[in-house]
Formats: sequence, C-alpha cells, structure tokens
Amino acid sequence: MNYFLDACRFPILLLVLSSLFLGSLPAQADTQNITSSRLVRSDTSLPQSLETSIAKDRSPASKSSVTQSVKVSPQLEKQIIEVLRRHPEVLLDVLQKYAIEQQQKEQKAQAEAIKQIRKNTKVLIGDSPVTGSVDRQIVMVAFSDFQCEFCAKADKNIKQFMEKHKDKVTLVYKHFPLTQIHPEALPAAGAAWAANKQGKFWEYHDALFANQAKLGEIFYLETANSLKLDLKKFNADRKIADNAIVQDFQLGRRIGVDGTPTFIMNGEVLTGAASLADLEKAFEKITKK
Repeated sequence: MNYFLDACRFPILLLVLSSLFLGSLPAQADTQNITSSRLVRSDTSLPQSLETSIAKDRSPASKSSVTQSVKVSPQLEKQIIEVLRRHPEVLLDVLQKYAIEQQQKEQKAQAEAIKQIRKNTKVLIGDSPVTGSVDRQIVMVAFSDFQCEFCAKADKNIKQFMEKHKDKVTLVYKHFPLTQIHPEALPAAGAAWAANKQGKFWEYHDALFANQAKLGEIFYLETANSLKLDLKKFNADRKIADNAIVQDFQLGRRIGVDGTPTFIMNGEVLTGAASLADLEKAFEKITKK
C-alpha cells in the first residue's frame, strides 16, 4: 500500500483535486496564490489588472498542460479514488508533503535572493527614490504602503535612525500597496511616484504618511499644489505609474516580502513597525562584519 501511494503521489494529488472537487479547488488555489500566500501582517494583493501582469505565468493553458502530462487509466483513477475514500488521511499526508516540498523550494529561492542582495545591495535600488549617504555602502530598502498605519509608525523611527546615520546609510523606497485592505494604497503610491518624477518624492512621502486620514484625490492634488508641482505632468505621470509599482511588488515577492513594512538593510531583514532599537541592532551587526 505504501509503495503504491508513494509511486502515485502527484497523480493522486492532481486527480483528487480535479475529480473529487470537480476542478474547483485548483482554480481557487491558483487565484488565491497572490492574495493570501504567506500572509503574516496583511494581504499582499494588487488590483486584478495588476495581478494579471504579475501572475501571467499562471494561465489556464499552463495548468491544463500540467494536468494533461499526468496520464492515468480510468481503472487506476477509480482505484486511487476508492483508496482515498477509505483512507482520507492519505490525502492530508499527500497535501502536507507537497506543501512542505513547495515551501522548501520557495525558502531556497528566497535564501539565494537574499544571498545575492548581501553581495550586491545596490542591485535593489534601480530607479527608486533614495536619500541619505551617496556612498551606498549600507543600503536599507523599505517596502511600504502609504495607507498602512504600521508603516507610518515605522517611518517615524526611520527618520530618527536616518538623522543619525544619514552619512552612512542609503534609504531606498519600494512600493508594496496592500490594496485589498487599503483602497487608497495604489492611488497614493501612484501620486508619490509622479512626485518623484519632479524631484519631490520624499516631501510627498512625508505628507502622505502624516495625513493618512486624508488620503484621496483632493489631498493628492492639494499636496501637489503645495509642493509647486507641474499639475499637468503630475496627472499624466500618475496614469503611467502602475508598471513601476508592479516591478517593486514583484521584487518584494521574489525576496520573501509578505507584508508591510519590511526593511532589508544589506541583507538583514526587519519586519513590522521596526523600533529604533531594532534598526540600530541591524546597523551594528552590519558594521561589525
């Protein structure tokens, strides 16, 4: 029995999901992969139009080709289903083993990504807004959401930390909007991105975090006016901000970001509303290497 089950582990998995649940579970699991995968502090989803660009490799055609690659005779399929009906614990065992294998692969990929970041932190910067040291020897990347209250709290600690270490640390901002729970996260990110095109990102960034209760179209325009931005260019740039935001989001997911705020300082990862003490501890660890 054990040999039979081990030999048919993945056929069992695919057949059970498709035959016993009439194909509903695979589709549901696939669409939820972005919106509920490895959530610790919040959802990490984007609007449907942006999710499509992130998950384009998860098309129905690709799922169909995987299913078709497992060819099992109707008689064997019937036997497998009968075994599972008599021993439902087998399904749990198969799913648990599969989940563990997938988690191990993901952790390995993330560990490799973090390893590469440790070797070359500058690769994370790209075209993102930066402040602080121009040497870029110690780079702290912040994955953040302008409507996230924990991000606003952490930002106060970041400001104190950067005031002390601005000659040694380069701060980089990456957009990671949690749109399922923060309806203004994406519009705010787009407005900040547009402000960056006119050299006013950090001023706009500070205004957004200081006025989270006011986030909305009226506030975005008022802030742009107060910073003396070219409104025609500002509005035009907001319309093309999505691609850059998606790139930040994708980067975060590749290296294991699953909520906001998340900070990566030369490979040292801090999550949640990192305290000043947490930041200093990471800084000390890096400078001692």
